[in-house]
Amino acid sequence: MNKIGFAVTGSFCSMDDMLDVLKQLCQNYEVEVFVTPHVYKMDTRFYSHSELISHIQNITGKKVHTTIQEAEIYGPHPQLDAVVVYPCDATTLNKIDLGINDNCVTMLVKSCVRNQIPIVLGVYSNDILSSSGVHLLSLFNKKNYYFVPMFQDHYQKKPQSMIADKNKVVNTLKAAFLHQQYQPFILGYKKV
Repeated sequence: MNKIGFAVTGSFCSMDDMLDVLKQLCQNYEVEVFVTPHVYKMDTRFYSHSELISHIQNITGKKVHTTIQEAEIYGPHPQLDAVVVYPCDATTLNKIDLGINDNCVTMLVKSCVRNQIPIVLGVYSNDILSSSGVHLLSLFNKKNYYFVPMFQDHYQKKPQSMIADKNKVVNTLKAAFLHQQYQPFILGYKKV
């Protein structure tokens, strides 16, 4: 059974989608979960931090990883076959592209990239078709980064926003194991 790192960042409106994806992945993979400090500590209008962490731990049956130290060990001692960052908010996407590792998730990605482990990014961003787009395109052209296919979630009210399709994560991961980008990458828009 393949072992994957599942990294959760602060696109808080997508936590229900994240929990659905985590359940899917736990059916076929051994999963270790890594979260950013915001996910671990912030209460939002969607979930309290303790409620969200409890949901995650109930699905996996394991404690979540929360520190840079817990993630760093995956570099010198490779233990994962792939990493899925879902949701990957724009801040995390930009940090990954620029090589900034200031939290558990960005350190995990950096630690695993050094070992040429596939990194699957499920982007949720209100500005991916504007200021953060340059970082998406930059990573798209770097080795070992793969993207969950995306669509505009509300093109009339948020014309620069796109989100990853939660129903495409498993197929994207399977393609990433073969070092291929799952296609099509751009899915269009959600009917509003």
